[in-house]
Amino acid sequence: MNEAIALERGYRRLVACYPRSFRQDNEEEILTVLMATAREDQQRPRIGESWDLLRGALRMRMSLSRTPRTILAAVRLMYAGAVAELAVLIIFALTAYSARADFVARNPHASAAALSYINAHIVLDWISIPVAVVFWVWMAWANGKGYDWARLVSVACFALNTMALIISLSQDAAAYAPALVIASAVAWAIGLAAITLLFCKPSWRYYEQQVAQR
Repeated sequence: MNEAIALERGYRRLVACYPRSFRQDNEEEILTVLMATAREDQQRPRIGESWDLLRGALRMRMSLSRTPRTILAAVRLMYAGAVAELAVLIIFALTAYSARADFVARNPHASAAALSYINAHIVLDWISIPVAVVFWVWMAWANGKGYDWARLVSVACFALNTMALIISLSQDAAAYAPALVIASAVAWAIGLAAITLLFCKPSWRYYEQQVAQR
C-alpha cells in the first residue's frame, strides 16, 4: 500500500507540470492509466515514463502539442542553432585576438586603416554573435507559436547570416580563423535546414490555420 501511495505521489508531481486547464479535465484519467500499467513492486515512476510526461508537458506549455512535425523539427533545429552560435561565440572569444596577431604577422606592412577595420570587425562580432544566439531562441519560440511573421524574420536573418559568411570567406577568414569559419558554417547549415522545413507544405497549412484563428 505504501508503495502505491509513493508511486501515485510521484506521478502527480509529474502531471503537475501540465497546464492547469489540462489537468482539471485529464489528471485523474492519466493517473488511473499510469497506476494500472505500473508493475506490482514499482515504487517510483520509471525514467521512460518520466521523460514522456515531462516532454508532453513542455510541448503543451509551448503550444506545440498540435504542431506539425516539420515545425517541431524546425524549432528543434533553431535551438540547435542557438547552441551552435554559442559555440561560435566561445571559439571567437578564444581565437579573435590570436587571429588578429596572425594577420599582423603575415602582413607586417598593413595600413592603419586595415588594422582599424579588423579591430572594428572584432568589436562588431562581440556584439552580433550574442545577439544571434538570442535571435535563434526567439525565432524558435515564435515559429513554434505559429506566428507567420516569424518565418519571414527567420528568412531575413538567414540571408544576413549567408552574406556575413560569404564576406568572411572572401576576406580569407578561413586562413586566420578556420575553427570559427567551420562553426559558423555549421550554424549556417542548421539555419538552411530549418528554413526549408518552415516552408514545407504541412508548415504552410499550419501557418495559414494560425493566421485564420488570430
